[in-house]
Amino acid sequence: GRRGGTMVSMGAPMAPAAGMAMAAAPAAQPSPAVKLSDKLVRSLAVGKVCRDHTTSAAVTGLDFTYDGMSLVTAGEDNNVFVYSCERAQRTKHLRCEKYGVSLIRFLHNDPDGAVAASRSETDHVLKYWDFHENKYLRLFRSHTARATSLSPHPYEDIFLTGSEDRTVLMWDLRQDRPTAKISGQGTTVATFDQQGLVFAASVGKPKLHLFDTRNYAKGEFSSFDMAPHLKGDMLARVVQFSPCGTYLLVRTTNQLILLDAFHGKFICEYEVAPPQGEALPKGPIPVPSFSPDSQYVMSGVPGGDACIWQTTTARLVHRLAGHTEQPSRAAFSPVHALCVTAAETLAWWIPSDSAG
Repeated sequence: GRRGGTMVSMGAPMAPAAGMAMAAAPAAQPSPAVKLSDKLVRSLAVGKVCRDHTTSAAVTGLDFTYDGMSLVTAGEDNNVFVYSCERAQRTKHLRCEKYGVSLIRFLHNDPDGAVAASRSETDHVLKYWDFHENKYLRLFRSHTARATSLSPHPYEDIFLTGSEDRTVLMWDLRQDRPTAKISGQGTTVATFDQQGLVFAASVGKPKLHLFDTRNYAKGEFSSFDMAPHLKGDMLARVVQFSPCGTYLLVRTTNQLILLDAFHGKFICEYEVAPPQGEALPKGPIPVPSFSPDSQYVMSGVPGGDACIWQTTTARLVHRLAGHTEQPSRAAFSPVHALCVTAAETLAWWIPSDSAG
């Protein structure tokens, strides 16, 4: 169906489990075990530094399991590491020489199951990876250029990918070929909300399109024009829903902005630009993160710090200093008072005792 300038086409019929009206969402997202405060955020200090990835290799992917017990990182050095978050300790080391790994995300809440996108210049394959057996359960091929986003559904066996090939694809873990395709006009990114009921896609124009996960074939139910809020780079490079579902975080090459997820209203912009007159740092565009209570936003910034802002005012609450490179990833644990930042090292930030 065509609507609002985006074309949705169906692939093979979806397998019944993914295609039927979805049951009420199981408790995939535990309610945050920690309530963050400015005092607690300001007390965050380095608890541990891991140097598993080669220093010069950027971390290309990072993800927590929903229960916050495991963390996975992937790097340009073709290494994948899994950590226990309780001990901030490495529990697995996997390598991917053939394809390399760019984006990587855990599936549901399985610390042994992930989907990873290739870093190969020629084979833009996605891999369903069983870490326990260290084998690929399925390879997904359809993208003809680099994957730019990877978003697993929180409880169904489906995931979304965006790509430089101008398509957003929906995949079922049980099928090699995509089950749906949205064609765009340029590089695309797409993400589910944390309930999995809605997904947002940007398809090469400064617009965000919202789709109902169950009824995406009808086309978007809403779209927002971001052009009035963007300067220079007009394309969304990263899009994230807040855990509460109220906000959308949009990262371009040079901006990080917050929109209302219902009406697309501009709320605020976070200061992520380099100092006046300086060029943007080389390397990946930093991927930001919401805190589990949606009260804070964190991102790596030029110079090597990671900044934590109050979500709706962009007030700087704390600056995590210590990296020598701009952190490509900065993420809050979904359940614990813990952050990780990835640059030339992987730093684990925990509240110092004075926070109480």
